Amino acid sequence: MKFFEYCFYRIHSWYVHKKVASTPRIYSTNWVSFGQIFNILMFIQIFCFIIDVKFEILYIMLPLYIIIYGMNYFVLLTEKKYEKLVEKYKEESYKKLKGWGVFLYLISSLVVWLVCAILLKNVYTNYDNFFNLFNRYLFN
Repeated sequence: MKFFEYCFYRIHSWYVHKKVASTPRIYSTNWVSFGQIFNILMFIQIFCFIIDVKFEILYIMLPLYIIIYGMNYFVLLTEKKYEKLVEKYKEESYKKLKGWGVFLYLISSLVVWLVCAILLKNVYTNYDNFFNLFNRYLFN
């Protein structure tokens, strides 16, 4: 959980520093949730491939995102929690390098999930409708 708290802190501090969003806590929670959801979906894909079960991605992705976001909302979005994170990480070393690590984690979560989704496409019951966009632009 510490890693995701740190991701939330770094993304939030970036939004506050750049003054990009009016509600940086919600945006930060979204990014952390997206990273977590892509990791969980990757493991679900691999597990379903191993046991030879097909599933519909849309029926899993949305409820799973709501659950993950809900958990992150209650864990990360309280005022006291954020103040504790600021206090905990205000004297951190290698701040820029760790910020790039958070960015690479989010990008790699998406890329690894997409690669698994394309390679394990027989896991999905309705693969063509959901992933045609990726195949059209990546492989043609």
